[in-house]
Amino acid sequence: MWKSVRILAVAAALIGSAVPALADPSGTYSIAGTNPDGTTYDASVLVAKVGDTFTLTYTLADGTKLQGTGIGDDDVLAIGYLQDGESGVALMYRENQKWLGVWSYIGSKTLGTEEWKPQ
Repeated sequence: MWKSVRILAVAAALIGSAVPALADPSGTYSIAGTNPDGTTYDASVLVAKVGDTFTLTYTLADGTKLQGTGIGDDDVLAIGYLQDGESGVALMYRENQKWLGVWSYIGSKTLGTEEWKPQ
């Protein structure tokens, strides 16, 4: 019996070590976005891990910088941010090397979309 348990433990360890470790979402991304009214925009975002959270610094095309805080992991990132006195939320998910998601201002009934590609 113990031999079977040891074999299973070794097999599990080998399988676990064969799975590649995914990086957290830290990095710099170019953003292609669509506002709720259908207009489009380009921007960039720097995502950095700080403790258990992520700080996000968005740079808009006109040079304006926005700050946000995210929580999540390798595959999903929930974000809160402030822009021109309005609070907003975003939900991003990883699809291969890019991130896709939706965002909205607090109290809004419509969504914008974003696609982040690594720079």
